[in-house]
Amino acid sequence: MFCLLKNRVQSLSLRTHILATLASFAAFQGTRITLDAFYAASGHPVDYATGQLAFSGEKIFGYYESMRAGGTFGTYIQTQMFDFLFIASVIAFGICLGTLIGRLGAERSATRIMATGAAFFAFVGGTLDALENAMSFVLMQFQTTIPQVLALIYSSFAALKFVSLTFAMALAIAALIAAAIAGGMHMFRASQSA
Repeated sequence: MFCLLKNRVQSLSLRTHILATLASFAAFQGTRITLDAFYAASGHPVDYATGQLAFSGEKIFGYYESMRAGGTFGTYIQTQMFDFLFIASVIAFGICLGTLIGRLGAERSATRIMATGAAFFAFVGGTLDALENAMSFVLMQFQTTIPQVLALIYSSFAALKFVSLTFAMALAIAALIAAAIAGGMHMFRASQSA
């Protein structure tokens, strides 16, 4: 699936590719802002990273019970459903930006390889986020306690998601630096041969 998406985006004209990257960034920002507002309205007692990385059925159940007691659990369910749109925007932006940065480097260059890696890890991170989000719907079904094994699976998806998205950002930055160095060296060689 990643290769199919990457190849489709890479086949775009440069102008269309830039526009797609800008549009996916706007979608990412818009869904992020809306998701943050939903999350705040849900009354979840801890920030999302703390909640997702609880690794404890008891803690996660306690968070759910807090929202049920506050009458905001329905808003939390809506938040989790809306999160799938945010996840799609993360994947789209990651692939568009990574492949756009890759255009700064030649085939098989460090820039192209790292930029493709950034796109890949954005895709993997988004996929893990979708799995974690789907798992949250399983956890919400329990009325008395959440089995520890399910909480471990849920938090493991979240932890791997964060690692993948961190790799994606680091590789994107490294690819930009590699492109700048390669461009600087090219200009230096051109000035030396002039």
